[in-house]
Amino acid sequence: MAVHKVIFDTDPGVDDAMALLFLHLSPQVDLVGVVTTFGNGTIDQTTRNALYLVERFGMNVPVARGAAKPLVGEPLDPPDFVHGQNALGNVPIPDDFEGKADPRPAHRFIIDLLRASPGEITIVAVGRMTNLALALREAPDIVRLVKQIVIMGGAFGISGVQ
Repeated sequence: MAVHKVIFDTDPGVDDAMALLFLHLSPQVDLVGVVTTFGNGTIDQTTRNALYLVERFGMNVPVARGAAKPLVGEPLDPPDFVHGQNALGNVPIPDDFEGKADPRPAHRFIIDLLRASPGEITIVAVGRMTNLALALREAPDIVRLVKQIVIMGGAFGISGVQ
């Protein structure tokens, strides 16, 4: 059975929390990093959620804080009517968990991991694509280093998209 090295690019709301757990528990996935972005919550919320989930479920994987806003325009308000006030369905998150984010910004984290393992890493991006855009803007050479990119993207009914 092939094992896939994966960077999970996420804005952990209730859906992405489940996806993260599935990735962690899959024997076919070697989760090598989690990078956060704004979307289902603010960047502070999504990074805190990722750090909490990683600690809560015993994942030995680094988390890097990512983009706080889009490259163009202003961010929309998080959909708290879907994901709750804390972007994690209002599940209580203890104040005393000890998770610390990697010191590198998410886009730099992505670049560094791809350069360290050329052709081996799949990026699964289920949040905004801003971290990927920043990584490509800074280091366009990483395109040839990625094994594949899997995205769940798109939006309807916002910013003029119908």
